[in-house]
Amino acid sequence: MENASEFGRVAKVAGLLRQLMGPSFKSCGDAQMTSRLISTLHKVMKEDRTSPRGQRMVGPGMAEPEGKEILLGFDFNMTYPLDQILRVNQNIDLETGVIRIETAPNMLKWPPTATHVRLSSAWVRLDTTAMEGDAIRTETDLLERGNLPIDIALIPERSPEGPGQDLLLLQVQFYIQEVPKVYDLNEGRACGVVGVWRGGRL
Repeated sequence: MENASEFGRVAKVAGLLRQLMGPSFKSCGDAQMTSRLISTLHKVMKEDRTSPRGQRMVGPGMAEPEGKEILLGFDFNMTYPLDQILRVNQNIDLETGVIRIETAPNMLKWPPTATHVRLSSAWVRLDTTAMEGDAIRTETDLLERGNLPIDIALIPERSPEGPGQDLLLLQVQFYIQEVPKVYDLNEGRACGVVGVWRGGRL
């Protein structure tokens, strides 16, 4: 019963995170994304050092260094891992949720038919006690293949509201232009967790 209770709480946290991510981020996941996310969050929950067995929660586990390490780098699409699609380091400010990327040759693994790309971030705050949260999503304009800016910056308009633990997600989405329209591609669609930290009012 203790295991069932904890598993139920983990599943609810996974559902809350997917809800806060928004449609574009949820659509980047592979077929096993939900089960892998629940499994990963269950491992994070086990790092809760403040609650007795059967009452452990994901939030306190995320506050521990080991919990952060488990969640950091989680890929929502294992077919296209983020570090294989976006092959440069990101400069991440955990105070402001800003992601900056200095572009470089061959930094992206472009699908053969792709003509454009868009990078997006989601700064998510999870209150796993109240099972509430907030998310701020930011995206670039469509960036043309062969004409990327020198620097790419994803700057949230504000921080998420409320208490909780913060996650920063980064997504890469490719497109093909067929005049006059631009269509998104499933190929190369990548999304991962690039930041985990304590945020909000605790």
